[in-house]
Amino acid sequence: MLNTQVYLFLLRGDEMNEWVITTAITLGIGVITYFLKRTMSQVDKHGEEIRRIDGESVTKTDLKESTEELKKDIRQIREDYTPKDTHQKDFDECRSDIKQIKAEYLTKDDFIREMNKMDRKLDQMLELMLKK
Repeated sequence: MLNTQVYLFLLRGDEMNEWVITTAITLGIGVITYFLKRTMSQVDKHGEEIRRIDGESVTKTDLKESTEELKKDIRQIREDYTPKDTHQKDFDECRSDIKQIKAEYLTKDDFIREMNKMDRKLDQMLELMLKK
């Protein structure tokens, strides 16, 4: 009977060993699959970033062309640039012209007042002519 029990234990031990080995292999495959998936995801993400950077990058010839265009624009601006002092002189002239206009010309209200005076005088003259 003891022999039978030892035999059954050994038999169960073999089954137990198979179960442990199977479980270990399954866990190993799971861990390998996890890290492989993670690595592939990182590779995909890096690939997308490389494509984005490649799309945004500029070649040396494009950079030189852009730089030359910008230099040309800067030269043109420097040629067309008018100093602030020149503009200040123009503003001063405009201010003096405005002061002169205010001093020498009639305002709208003054014109209306003068026209009303003229109308009253004409009315008075008409009345005098009609009385005679």
